[in-house]
Amino acid sequence: MKSKTKLFFIICSLLFIAFIQGDNKSEYIIPRSIWSVYADDINLDGDNDIIVGHRTMWQDTNPTITIMENNNYGVFEIKDTSKVFCGYQQNIFSIDLNNNEYPDIVAFYSDFSTGIAQRYIRIYYNDNGEFPDYVNFTLNSSSIFSYINHGDINGDGLTDLVVTAAGDHFWGVLYNYGPGYFSAPIYHYVTGYFPQRLTCGDLNGDGRDDVVIIGQSTEVYFSIPGGFQCLILEQNSWKSDVAIADFDNDGDNDIITVAGVIIVNVTSVIMYENKGNNVFDTIPEFWFQPMAYKFSVIDFNNDTLPDILFQLDNNSGHVIYYNKGNFQLADSQLVIIEGNNDIHRNIFCDDMDNNGYNDIITIRSESVLSPSILDIRFNDGNGNFVPNPVVSVEEQERHETLTFRSYPNPFHEEITFEIHAKEKDQIEISIYDLNGRLISCFPKKVVTDRMNKLKWQGLDHTGKIAHPGIFIVVLKVNGVIQRSIKTVKF
Repeated sequence: MKSKTKLFFIICSLLFIAFIQGDNKSEYIIPRSIWSVYADDINLDGDNDIIVGHRTMWQDTNPTITIMENNNYGVFEIKDTSKVFCGYQQNIFSIDLNNNEYPDIVAFYSDFSTGIAQRYIRIYYNDNGEFPDYVNFTLNSSSIFSYINHGDINGDGLTDLVVTAAGDHFWGVLYNYGPGYFSAPIYHYVTGYFPQRLTCGDLNGDGRDDVVIIGQSTEVYFSIPGGFQCLILEQNSWKSDVAIADFDNDGDNDIITVAGVIIVNVTSVIMYENKGNNVFDTIPEFWFQPMAYKFSVIDFNNDTLPDILFQLDNNSGHVIYYNKGNFQLADSQLVIIEGNNDIHRNIFCDDMDNNGYNDIITIRSESVLSPSILDIRFNDGNGNFVPNPVVSVEEQERHETLTFRSYPNPFHEEITFEIHAKEKDQIEISIYDLNGRLISCFPKKVVTDRMNKLKWQGLDHTGKIAHPGIFIVVLKVNGVIQRSIKTVKF
């Protein structure tokens, strides 16, 4: 028995060392097999929260959506991992679909109960920041759908949904008929290639979002009354990702595509300049090493020109090419994100700490069975991407004067939390497991002495001894999350 206890202690110690790599204000442990990530103001409180999509379709008891709430300053707390169902979230996102201003969550769902796979789009409707109800919309197909996106395809002011099924060579549209209602999917079949990704945007200024699809071809489907008009941009090379953006800042949307070329380990970038009247000029191909499959087009330096961040396939991190205008890219900047053993990564970029600059969210999975990591690198506006939120001067002063530590860690029977805060601050400590479940909490306390110590005997909220494991300890000051630390109980 002693040998087993010692072995468990060693394993937990190693896990603890692994989990505290980097700054704890930028790294979060998420339940296993995360696959996609998105940021949006879920509760309309003025900051971006995080939605994570999992790929755990083989067990419908595992979470497939995790919601993380922002404390207004770029520190996050897992709010909900209860959305469990059979499905994999290739690219989770949120958008207001019923015109109540709150963004709804759009996800895939699969039902195997009849022995034949039935595929659906599942929409979790947002009710004041909560997601009590969902509606399934059938895709009328057993095909595996590889991607989902959105746009106002018919120009009626309502957000429609678009999907691709790479294995069966088709894509489709579900038209929004008003709150809670969508049309049956209308499918369009393609020949000679597998549609891998698609994106939507108004390319000709007619108020209708058009669709760009990539695979072995790059095709534009202009939305017209009663259907689509197809323009083939190229058919000679496989592409892995696509974006629509006004890249030259001339008032109309352009098209950017990317592909990783495995044989020579390079990244190919082809951009198409919008010349108006449904005509595009092909910009000379841009190459760089190493290889990248995914990218994000967003303005990082607030010069009104969208830049490009590429996710490197060798798991070393990301590279940013800044937009110099006229489809010219400046010298690259490497943003290192550690974790070379990752089997999957994905990215999303947005302002997460409310300092006015877009940050980088990276999700990392080392295996489908172990917890995953969500990493945020905050843009300080001076070309640096740092592990700490870049907040106001007042908040920076608080971060400098506030300390929170624990000892011994790992622990067996008792652990002490030591808080150094300002007098008259109200402090509160909550303890969560890795699934985001509340294990225990301390009553709120007003600081009268700058140094405060609280002891936890490892009991849960029912008074029972908590099982050994890894816990996240969250410190709130005046109702706002300010620190989180990881601890191991053996």
